[in-house]
Amino acid sequence: MQNLTIVAKDYTGLLADITELLSQAQLNIQNIGAQKVETTALIKLQSCDAEKAYQLLTDAGYHVVSRAGILVRVLDESGALAKISRTLAEASIDIRGINIVEHHDGFVIVSISCSDSDKARDVLGKMVL
Repeated sequence: MQNLTIVAKDYTGLLADITELLSQAQLNIQNIGAQKVETTALIKLQSCDAEKAYQLLTDAGYHVVSRAGILVRVLDESGALAKISRTLAEASIDIRGINIVEHHDGFVIVSISCSDSDKARDVLGKMVL
């Protein structure tokens, strides 16, 4: 089982849409939790077939981050990504992939795939969602 995090614009019925999509593919949800950050929903779930769930959700247009990735929230300003990149580099953490997944109210949610997610969570501290 692998953890997946779905990052989506929050709206009434979002959980219904996601759970119905997985149900139609006969994917069982083992665990699910959700939180709202401003107008963005972060839905964390575990499925017995995470690869299939990941593919299904991304094909449906959702931004999905696997356990190998982390989500951080930073100010939407010049130099914010440079600061994150430098902080991780100084901690000897290799960034393998980075994507901006949401902009809202002066903040950006960024997905980062790196060589040591646990260490990155510790190093980035309160920025991690």
